[in-house]
Amino acid sequence: MKGWRAFFRRVGRAGTLLILLGAASLFAEFLAPYRYDSVRFDLPYAPAVWPHWSKGHLVVPVLRLADPVSRRYEPTGESVPLRFFCRGETVRMWGVLPTSRHLFCAAAPGRVLLLGADLFGRDLFSRLLYGMRISFLLSLVGVSLSFSIGILVGLVAGYAGGWTDRILMRSSEIVMAVPSLYLLMGLRSIVPYGLSGLSVALVITASLALVGWASLARVVRGLVRSLVSRDFVLAAIATGASPARIIFRHLLPNMRYYLLVAVTLSIPAFIVGEAGLSFLGLGLSEPRPSLGNILAEGQSLETMESAPWLLAAGGLIVLLVVLFNRLGDVLREAQEEAGSGGSS
Repeated sequence: MKGWRAFFRRVGRAGTLLILLGAASLFAEFLAPYRYDSVRFDLPYAPAVWPHWSKGHLVVPVLRLADPVSRRYEPTGESVPLRFFCRGETVRMWGVLPTSRHLFCAAAPGRVLLLGADLFGRDLFSRLLYGMRISFLLSLVGVSLSFSIGILVGLVAGYAGGWTDRILMRSSEIVMAVPSLYLLMGLRSIVPYGLSGLSVALVITASLALVGWASLARVVRGLVRSLVSRDFVLAAIATGASPARIIFRHLLPNMRYYLLVAVTLSIPAFIVGEAGLSFLGLGLSEPRPSLGNILAEGQSLETMESAPWLLAAGGLIVLLVVLFNRLGDVLREAQEEAGSGGSS
């Protein structure tokens, strides 16, 4: 118990909330009351419908579309009971067949809409959970690829020096000189349309990784150049240690705090990048949810006026970016305290 308390105290409130959001997205099939593609054409842009107590039971009111032009809804006076641990339709996503159990749901004609519905009557809360999971997975995989390339290039350039350093650094500068958005759009445009959701996700992840490695490689190269002149590295070289031993035993351990902070600060860029591509129609396509294509549904003024809850995807993106940046600040402060404590 003390170990868990120390862990949560170290990552702070931002890290704890990120863990909770990640866990919620991981178990989206269970926590979401409906599938991400479960439509109700009779409830386009329906407002939020919350369960309430009635005669000692939780019930869900049934709505009907009173005016299709103004999208005005009114209760029918009928209610259906809220069910827990109910069986829903099985959802297949990227070839995976998860459980079809839901924590709660309501039988037709009722529908639990914690955040309202979209144009096709799909539950926005359920789609946000699925979309947040995609953003987490793509950002983590993209950061892993980007950091693997950037750390490898930076280590080789900083340790080898000479022409190897010049060629690798000039290559990274070329990548950094190209605007990232246009480079992402160009990389996505050369991929044929009509691919599966998994193929599109891999293309987006690879594109984001190819854009993000260059700046990290330059920073890692500078760190390596400053560390190779330290006494402990010179002593290791004098004793005949191999380059691999020097890199893995002396260089990387002394860069771990910076790399950890850099990871937390890079994940928001991947989340925003994926959301931007999906918003422009270059990422995941319907019906697979993404924070970007969910936000794209509410880009017109008419839709924002009649269904402002569709902007919740944008609020979730902002929240994730702020939380990851705050987590990076917490880790950086912990690093500075550890460094000051070690120096004293």
